[in-house]
Amino acid sequence: MNRRDFIKLGSAAIATSGLMNVSQSAHALSIPTGDYKALVCIFLLGGNDGFNMVVPTSDFDYNEYAASRQNMAIAKADLLPVSPLSHGGSSFGFHPQLSELQGLFNNGKVAVMSNVGNLVEPITRQQFLDHSKPLPDQLFSHNDQQDQWRYVDPQVQKSGLGGRVMDLAVANNQDPLLTGIAIDGRTNWLSSQLNLDLSIGRNGFDQYGYVAPDKSWTQNRRAAFKELLSNNYNDPFTDEFKGLQSRTMDLVERVGAQIDTVPEFTTIKPEGSLATKLEMVAKLIAIRAELGMERQVFYVGMGGFDTHDAHINTQQQLFTELSQSMNYFYDVTTELGVQNNVTSFTSSEFGRTLTSNGDGTDHAWGNHQLVMGGAVRGGDIYGQVPSLEIDGPDDANNDGRIIPTTSVEQFMVSPLRWFGLTDSELNSVMPNLSSFDANAVDFML
Repeated sequence: MNRRDFIKLGSAAIATSGLMNVSQSAHALSIPTGDYKALVCIFLLGGNDGFNMVVPTSDFDYNEYAASRQNMAIAKADLLPVSPLSHGGSSFGFHPQLSELQGLFNNGKVAVMSNVGNLVEPITRQQFLDHSKPLPDQLFSHNDQQDQWRYVDPQVQKSGLGGRVMDLAVANNQDPLLTGIAIDGRTNWLSSQLNLDLSIGRNGFDQYGYVAPDKSWTQNRRAAFKELLSNNYNDPFTDEFKGLQSRTMDLVERVGAQIDTVPEFTTIKPEGSLATKLEMVAKLIAIRAELGMERQVFYVGMGGFDTHDAHINTQQQLFTELSQSMNYFYDVTTELGVQNNVTSFTSSEFGRTLTSNGDGTDHAWGNHQLVMGGAVRGGDIYGQVPSLEIDGPDDANNDGRIIPTTSVEQFMVSPLRWFGLTDSELNSVMPNLSSFDANAVDFML
């Protein structure tokens, strides 16, 4: 741990202790008693190729797609057909490895958000070429665009979008360490200036194993560690860090014990790390009442989407895991009876170029995303489906880098309203929302 991380951890400890009750200054969500809701962000790291995930299949549109995608195109006969409710008979197909998601779409449990991406304000192709509108910094950079998506406004915000939503939920006197949870590593999406977010391993807690209470060989070590934590220290910072260790150790053992009581789900879990991570999210949701939770935000990452080469084969493997894992998670939430209380959505820093680099694709911009849950108006594609013509009206620079027609802020309005945020709170957590039509899309019941 470097000095900067140590100071940040100490500051977060103070914010979550009784010494500085800053979280209570945040406006509390208006939550009816017993009304539980969770948002689950599934971040596809590396830049998912959304335009091979959902493909137009009418003759004209598919021919345009095939001409642009070249050897990256999916054969029309292989696509899994879907009929969006609001597209006037236009036909589309899911990638052949997304059969589970096709089923959820056809059953009204999954929706597609078309051509969403990072924007500062709406922009046309001509405005992009003229440099007459501001653009996100370092537009095609992984790290910068991941930060843009997670912070929404990284030049101004010092906390993540999920973290700011978490702060509103914590103001309802929820335990801050259990309100915003990432699986397998912390994320800027959940970073907060008021409260400390939590990371849990995909298989549970692994911290404090060296002083576990249920192993004979750890007892002397545990006693020595407990004695250190019981001492008073002259330095208030050290004393507060001691307090953070005590609270974290208590939380790990208390919540870990609760997780262990969750019965095995009857839904069969597919192979892959994403399903295991989502299983841990489901276990935490299963013990929501024991933990006193009414609102939670979760973050799960899935890597491998930076397909500069071996694009077709890699995408088949990634989409197989994504489809099976998301379907598994929906079935588990149904098993728990909370399918209407949990909304999951995919995110990715950017899409891929329509053009091929020979064996793969390169960094691009606009992208399709998925939204899943019992409270989703599924079976439809929302937003503006772009032209996939190279050098066409939606192509930024002749490489098939599609300009987004829906901003990340607009994409998030609908699930955040469902979560309980008012219009005022939406503008607070997404300051750039005023640059866009906040009512452009509504995919939640």
